[in-house]
Amino acid sequence: MKTREHGEGARLSSRKSLRNDGDVQEKSLLKYTEKPLEPIRRPYEFKLSILIVNYNSGEMLLDCLESICATVKTDPFEVIVVDNDSKDSSIDSARDKYPEVRFIENSFNNWFTGGTNQAIEVSRGEYILCLNPDTVCRGNAIDELVSFLDSDPQAGLAAPRLLNGDGSLQPSCRNFLKSRYLILRHILPWKRLPDSWRKKAVLEYWDHDETIQPDWIIGACILVRRETVEDIGLKDEGFPMFHEETDWCYRMKKAGWGIWFVHTAEITHFGSQSAVKYWGSDLVLEFYKGKHRFVRKHFGPLSLLLHRLLLAGLLLLRLTVVLVRRVFSGNADLRQETVFLLKGMVIQLGLNGKNLPGIPHRKF
Repeated sequence: MKTREHGEGARLSSRKSLRNDGDVQEKSLLKYTEKPLEPIRRPYEFKLSILIVNYNSGEMLLDCLESICATVKTDPFEVIVVDNDSKDSSIDSARDKYPEVRFIENSFNNWFTGGTNQAIEVSRGEYILCLNPDTVCRGNAIDELVSFLDSDPQAGLAAPRLLNGDGSLQPSCRNFLKSRYLILRHILPWKRLPDSWRKKAVLEYWDHDETIQPDWIIGACILVRRETVEDIGLKDEGFPMFHEETDWCYRMKKAGWGIWFVHTAEITHFGSQSAVKYWGSDLVLEFYKGKHRFVRKHFGPLSLLLHRLLLAGLLLLRLTVVLVRRVFSGNADLRQETVFLLKGMVIQLGLNGKNLPGIPHRKF
């Protein structure tokens, strides 16, 4: 790993329009922005650039960096960590232990997508690995992804099989949103149906046991060809946290680049740890909002309206079942599920939730 001067990681205090207290960005800033990536001089200085966006990740950041050093054999490679104004000691500990890593420290929360773009713009690698800090690289997973892109010039993105902390599968392959997909996803008992059916219709219930081309892949660990990013542009910062990888994959496929899931490469992903600290139980609801932005951007306001109504109807069906169960059961979990489903319906219907307990009113 080549060393970068720490001076390049000086704290940044621009973009005053972002709140320093970590609140969600103002609605006026959430515009779709497909910024270009300026080409860099060939030959590349690095074969691989590993990019990590940190926000109060604690010891997980150190574990992630340690796993990179222990497993990545691709040479030469660089590691760039962007810190979004963490309040814990994670970035100080990482800087002390890994002085060869390049650190960029923001004095505001630039969110996951903005931080990733910062790192991409200063990176110098032929391949760009976007890696979450709550991951641990296993075996030769990263090197295998690099070899995969080397072997197929039309492959724009490759991603590994994700495992939970207990070693179980974490489904990461997805289909783009379609009405029939939503209906099948929420109504049919997919976990009990044959794997061949799941693979064709609802990839997240598939066993992830072969290398395929899905529509998009969860972005905890994705390796992207720099040439692909130069072709389609950086991540869209109109998606500050969720579904930015969906949008990126959609643009890649539209431009003719292949999206690949490589089942033989595996990493451990502990799952949205920084986001959980920020949003808590409302995390999946914020995920819904990112999905809305994706549908509106690529399919228009009418499709978004139909999507909202369809999903609200499906949530209403689930809510009806839960309410019936509550009549015959005193299970406290059912009450929590009721509140969650009500929150989901409020978001799908485009309401602000001011009068529903437990729903924060945020501009997003």
